[in-house]
Amino acid sequence: MEILTNFKALIMVIFFFGASIFVHELGHFLAARWRGLKVTRFSIGFGPKLFGWKRDGIEYIVAALPIGGYVALPQLGHMEMVEGKADEEANLPISWTSKVIVLVAGAFFNLLFTLVLGSLLFLIGGRPVPIYNDITTIGIIGETLRISDDEQVPNPAFEAGLLKGDNIKAIDGKSVKDWESVQKRIIFGTKRTLDGVPLTIFTIERNGEILEKEVLPVIAGFEKLRTVGISPELPDLPPLIGGVFEGFPADHAGIKPGDELLRIDGEIIRSTPQISEYIQQNPTKEIQFELLRDGQTVIAKVTPKLAILRENEKETPAMGVAWTYPNKYLKETPIKQIGSVMEETVETLGKLINPKSNIKVSNMSGPVGMGRIIYQSAKWDFKMVLWVVIIVNINLAILNLLPIPVLDGGHILFATIEKIRGKELPQNLMMSLQGTFVLALLTLMLYVTIFDGRRIFTDVVKEKDTSSFKPRLIEFEQSE
Repeated sequence: MEILTNFKALIMVIFFFGASIFVHELGHFLAARWRGLKVTRFSIGFGPKLFGWKRDGIEYIVAALPIGGYVALPQLGHMEMVEGKADEEANLPISWTSKVIVLVAGAFFNLLFTLVLGSLLFLIGGRPVPIYNDITTIGIIGETLRISDDEQVPNPAFEAGLLKGDNIKAIDGKSVKDWESVQKRIIFGTKRTLDGVPLTIFTIERNGEILEKEVLPVIAGFEKLRTVGISPELPDLPPLIGGVFEGFPADHAGIKPGDELLRIDGEIIRSTPQISEYIQQNPTKEIQFELLRDGQTVIAKVTPKLAILRENEKETPAMGVAWTYPNKYLKETPIKQIGSVMEETVETLGKLINPKSNIKVSNMSGPVGMGRIIYQSAKWDFKMVLWVVIIVNINLAILNLLPIPVLDGGHILFATIEKIRGKELPQNLMMSLQGTFVLALLTLMLYVTIFDGRRIFTDVVKEKDTSSFKPRLIEFEQSE
């Protein structure tokens, strides 16, 4: 079953990533044909040709490296280094308007694609978000914060005097409406102390009073981003199994991830603490659970066993499961989806060039990283796949229109300068700029891909060993 899930996820990566590139290049192609430009090649991917065909003087190919694509348009000029040598007989003058229309068409088609995907996502219920997403109230705050497998530091939120039950109204002066926006405001923060230490200002409501708290976030995790050590106040919901520890009583009883626990020995279950308390009171009793699995009721009988669940903690009766919370679906109109992603993309680009920000180029994802995110989403929820592809296409649209040589926006800039000057830019200058930025772009892609590869390696390691400490049964230790 896992093999089929992985295969399905891989197919979705190939299809949706390929579709995003195809749609972008199709925009250039159709606009060029509409405006009467010469088209010599339509390529999906770069590098050696895998297969293709020729029709009406146009070569259609699929290339070996699926990291982009191009439409060869000799009349646009200055694009030979990316799209092949210009055809002399096709080197005819075209208007500035035609150039801009053709160059903008790729991004425009990506936006049209997001409208289609966004409409589909809206019709089937919206994108998945955590059930607690609407909550902006802080939950339990520990005194320490683990920032890596072997390092703990004082919790910044605890040190700053934030308390359980504080309702977050704004961060760094910007209002927050849900937990997703709380996390973004922390990560995107640019405030610093006079000594240059990262600073986050929380505006909270406590007992009807509005307070401001200065928190000094730490830089943690693989991505080296700001974190302050807070989590939302979780609602009481029917327990949902997120994972089952191998060899534990729940595993032997056939309990599976995704099962929802309804009753314990006939009593309705209202929260996970209720289960923990019941097990503590009945450490050796065979307990009957009523589960909901794929819409059907299932009975499982579990006898707890002593186990060490967390490092440096005493043994306790346990069934051997990890809890999770169900998702809910946020239904937004396609226009609102596009607007929110555009706003976040533009803000992220701004943070990249802000010296006070902790957002770096290493936090970006290239084609490999995009494929990784689609792959992970496909193993979880198809609706999440649609949302990720929407983000990818909007990012493609915006990034391609940046005024950087090699990109569509750069060619628009060149065409505009030429129109203002009334003559073409010097060929030597243009070729030098093209060559320089092709090399810079490839270097950037390689740099980003290295970090994407490290993320994939981390994913694999986490699948094999989800933590540095694994819960273990006392009986197993004694038998050894």
